[in-house]
Amino acid sequence: MFISKVRSLESMDCNFDAGINVICGPNGCGKTTILESIHLLAQGFSFRSRDLRELITWKQNELILRGEFEDEGRERMRALRVFSRGSEVRENGETLKSPTAFFGTCPAVIMQPSDIELLRGGPEVRRHWLDEILCYRSAANALVLRRYKRVLQQRNKWLKEFKQNGAAVGGEDLFRVLTQQLIELGAKLWAARIALSKEVSEIITRYYRKLSGGVDEITCAYKSSILKTLDALDAADPLSDEMMDEIPAGATNEVRGECAECSSSVNADGNAAGDAADSSDAVSEEMLRNAFARKLADLEFVERLQGMTMAGPHRDDLALCASGYEMRSVGSQGQCRSAAVAMRFAAVDVASRYLTKPILLLDDIFAELDVNRRDAVAALIREKECQVVIATPQAEDLPFKADSMIELKI
Repeated sequence: MFISKVRSLESMDCNFDAGINVICGPNGCGKTTILESIHLLAQGFSFRSRDLRELITWKQNELILRGEFEDEGRERMRALRVFSRGSEVRENGETLKSPTAFFGTCPAVIMQPSDIELLRGGPEVRRHWLDEILCYRSAANALVLRRYKRVLQQRNKWLKEFKQNGAAVGGEDLFRVLTQQLIELGAKLWAARIALSKEVSEIITRYYRKLSGGVDEITCAYKSSILKTLDALDAADPLSDEMMDEIPAGATNEVRGECAECSSSVNADGNAAGDAADSSDAVSEEMLRNAFARKLADLEFVERLQGMTMAGPHRDDLALCASGYEMRSVGSQGQCRSAAVAMRFAAVDVASRYLTKPILLLDDIFAELDVNRRDAVAALIREKECQVVIATPQAEDLPFKADSMIELKI
């Protein structure tokens, strides 16, 4: 791999082994930048910056990355040049439209200390994680996600203009068209997310059990503002929260599983998975469309006042719960870090199942774990048999031996 003018790295060539590769050196020498460069060429985006121009070395005009990836026996020679006006992207000599065209063939999964935000951060962090691995499952999911975001942006633009002026370009006809498109795409996105959440929640629960030594358990629940109404789709009005509370326990298990405070959710943990196993059949796209249409109709007056879309997949969350409470609020540092690692290993499993074994990138995560969790993570890494690239200031502190070592100096 060739890296030029990326953050603090002036220029360097890296050769990686198929096994465990360790990059060691003092803080500030560029270890994370190498991981970021690999991730960018593999996934098509940076895990640290949304604007790739921010990666260009200070007072330089461009950055250049080149790397060779193997996708189930097929070689992919990738090159990326980023400059002030845009980027040039190539794979095997063919020009691609943007770096995001790299996504979906040579996956990479990053683990880093900031992953605790998967538990502590806002819903958008967990939605981003869920949507990234949603796109591993199917290129069609990626298309639906892109189209939903585009229609949502157009609808929000219309609502904002209406709020400011009392009218908007395209008039009411355009608003109705955008609303109908949002409903159709939202239902497809919900159906895909619900299916994925059932799949990954079992995986996360299993990995968390290994990382915690079986001391405690976590459950996962997909939380959506419309799912509570699905039992009443044939009724004139959606069910209120008070009405939902009056329904006997178990009556709504097909469409939602509750983790104490995590109400209005679709859940699939180790035991509850059996209860919700067939919920994707019960919660059809048609039911989701009807519920979404009803929700938007109820909110239309408020949306016009606020100038934004107030309901939809873009406002949902994935709740991780321990002892009946969301870990975002009550989880300890150790619990949250273990859950975050479990989520990353779940992404590894999804990528391996639907694409190919991903490259596993570890950015000094062992310093944040106790001895038992360090050993558990090391065992899982060996079990996955992925190509691994680890950045650490102290290679001797790692719980396994490296197949290849890269030493950096400031």
